[in-house]
Amino acid sequence: MQATFNWLKQFSRLALVALLALASFRSHAADKLTVVINKQTISAYRTADLENAKKEAAAAHKPIAWIATSPQVLDGRGTIALTNPRGATLHAFYALRDKAILVYEDAYEENHKVLPLVDDALHTPDPHYTPPTVLFLDPDAKVVLAKVIYEPDFVKRANALAKALEEIKGKF
Repeated sequence: MQATFNWLKQFSRLALVALLALASFRSHAADKLTVVINKQTISAYRTADLENAKKEAAAAHKPIAWIATSPQVLDGRGTIALTNPRGATLHAFYALRDKAILVYEDAYEENHKVLPLVDDALHTPDPHYTPPTVLFLDPDAKVVLAKVIYEPDFVKRANALAKALEEIKGKF
């Protein structure tokens, strides 16, 4: 009986260690956000994992597209053509999925808690900007190369994203 009790005690300790290790792994893996848009799975780094985003951007010779938006619009509903912040956010994720390394910022929870360079760019000239806003950064995240503010019209939004990508060509 005592041997069984000791074995159960050791097993529960081992299970606790395994559970803590798994929780640690899951929280580390949770630094990347995944969203499905138009049957395409698109991943974006969270701001807490900026260092990995920078490494991937440098290796891929791509800019960082920093998308400041609301987490509620990433619930899998809607299309990129919607004329609201949901549509603009989905459009940015979809249009930039293979042209940049995406970084997602919760514009409400992380407001004023991100890189000063990014925070300044998001709030200039409008200190109360309307998300989503997309900032294009160099792979080292030291220079803001371009900015695309929220635009409800799909065609104007597509043109603004394309123009920004054209402007930053060769600047990183």
